[in-house]
Amino acid sequence: MFIKKLLLLSNILLAIASVLSYLSPQIDPEQFWILSFFGLSFPLLLIGNLIFILIWLFIELKYVFISLLTLACGWVFIKGFFAFNSERLNAGPKDFSVVSFNISNALSAYDKVADARKVKTKNMEGFFNRFKDEDILCFQEVGPFASELLKKSFHGWNMHYLKKGSIILTRHKIIKSGQIDFGTITNSCLWADIVVNFDTIRVYSFHLQSNKISRDADEMIENGHLNDKKTWLGIKSMLSKYKQFHIKRSAQAKLIKTHLNISPYPVILGGDLNDTPLSFTYGHLSRGLSDAFYEKGTGIGTTYSGKIPFLRIDYLFSSPDIKAKKFQVLKENFSDHYPVAALFSLEN
Repeated sequence: MFIKKLLLLSNILLAIASVLSYLSPQIDPEQFWILSFFGLSFPLLLIGNLIFILIWLFIELKYVFISLLTLACGWVFIKGFFAFNSERLNAGPKDFSVVSFNISNALSAYDKVADARKVKTKNMEGFFNRFKDEDILCFQEVGPFASELLKKSFHGWNMHYLKKGSIILTRHKIIKSGQIDFGTITNSCLWADIVVNFDTIRVYSFHLQSNKISRDADEMIENGHLNDKKTWLGIKSMLSKYKQFHIKRSAQAKLIKTHLNISPYPVILGGDLNDTPLSFTYGHLSRGLSDAFYEKGTGIGTTYSGKIPFLRIDYLFSSPDIKAKKFQVLKENFSDHYPVAALFSLEN
């Protein structure tokens, strides 16, 4: 009896935490940041609810409704992580392809040993060869080593790069370009007006403020113990970083949104948001735009290859008159992020 009551209380608390995560995209972290943490935890909350459904099926069937109702209320958010679309592959005259990839400065191609570096570089160049038929490439976290590798791999392509992390590469003509200055080098947003199939679109390549907790989280998962004071100090440090940097990301997202709202052309945004679909950053930036994964993705949308499960933090957004026809997450380990790729069509 005691165990059943404890399970019931835990399930109710989990349901409350899940509902709070549903609210996180609507609340600016500058006003109340703690909700954003619930949004970040959504994949774990989802797993917890599924586990409780299984538990109650065997113990007390009437309590199944707690997690079932919780998941039903959050169905629209679940679709932000798990997509169930069919692909529409019929080619059209106004189709164009876009790939976005946080390259992590091509560290997977680097090695202090020259012979090893030569082999790794060749492997990454082979990976880049797969993108040579694409129309537009948005890369992030591009440093000196990665930029030289990209220039070599995409020789003859038009490039917009200001040595600030983000980069736009295209086989098509760039008629105008610029940046949205975040005041940092690593985190940046570049934009370029590109003529594709006789139409002009504005493309943004962005990389918003990192949480800088990935290594801490990996260490915690591998070696953390709840009865260890060091573990709790580490959790406190991670929460402090998350609060500080989530507020920074929301400010950066507002800058991008203000800029794209006055774009004279339809827009495509590709980049690393460093936030999940249950975040104010995602909610604010994506409002009025289409999420290519949501529209045409299939399966689990994980784009981060670290130990935190189901993290979707890399996106391709588009104006309403640019329709996604296909979307893929390319599960290739050339970074701690996976590339995301989409086929779009300019409808009007």
